[in-house]
Amino acid sequence: MIGVTGATGTIGSALVDRLRSAPVGVRAYSRRPETAETAEDGGEVDWMEADLAEPAGLVRAFGGVERLFLLTGNTADMVRLQKNAIEAAVTAGVEHVVKLSALGATDHSRSVIGLWHYNVERELRDAGPEWTILRPHHFMQNLLDPTVFDRDAGRVYSASGDGRIPFIDTRDIAAVAAEILTSGGHGGRTYTLTGPEAASYGEVTGVLADVLDRDLEYVAESEDQAWRRLRDAGMPTWRVAALLAIAAYQRAGGPTERTTDVVERITGRPPIGVRTFAEDHASELRDG
Repeated sequence: MIGVTGATGTIGSALVDRLRSAPVGVRAYSRRPETAETAEDGGEVDWMEADLAEPAGLVRAFGGVERLFLLTGNTADMVRLQKNAIEAAVTAGVEHVVKLSALGATDHSRSVIGLWHYNVERELRDAGPEWTILRPHHFMQNLLDPTVFDRDAGRVYSASGDGRIPFIDTRDIAAVAAEILTSGGHGGRTYTLTGPEAASYGEVTGVLADVLDRDLEYVAESEDQAWRRLRDAGMPTWRVAALLAIAAYQRAGGPTERTTDVVERITGRPPIGVRTFAEDHASELRDG
């Protein structure tokens, strides 16, 4: 039995759909399982209502689960929620936890998101069950966010300047997670997941313009410009600060430009590129 937290989100739902076609039991957790949308073909999924903020109910929810995929959003209570899940998994006898982390999860990250993920990673390593940590790079699906791509104005915004980023499609993250959860040999491993090549936001904007057949402009914002725009859009202060710290790393280049072969090595196929992502999501990129 494989359990999946955050199962109605972008990565979680893709993972659940992949696991449905594998010879395993799948238990999918959500605070609102009635919102789940999964593929029509494949095996049955045991949908269960669960709230990581309520640790008392998690032990029962994780009962009988042998492997658990741990995923929450990057929210202000992420550390508490994920630590609740780890503690409950230990009590319930879960044998292997696969955690979705983030690139740059270290104890000296200038982004609070990196610090938070590192905190949870350390907790997981010391908890007892076998563990695997996935550290994906910048999601291609971020381009669907109107604070990144303003479709009406035809503008893509970023404070990353000309920094080159190996964007990864979240479908590849789900594919890697599915392989790890259904096979052996990944315990005690930390994997950095990237797309096939590094590209700047300006280059990505050019790809989007070509696929969508429209003029688009890349706006390379200063930190002050990005701060004001994102705060005006209602983004919390801590999240704006975290994103600007990540953008500063991307402007500097170096480690943030590096690609890995993890997706191809684990899934047996090359990772999805930006053009394929844009073609597959053309309707969303046009209409939102």
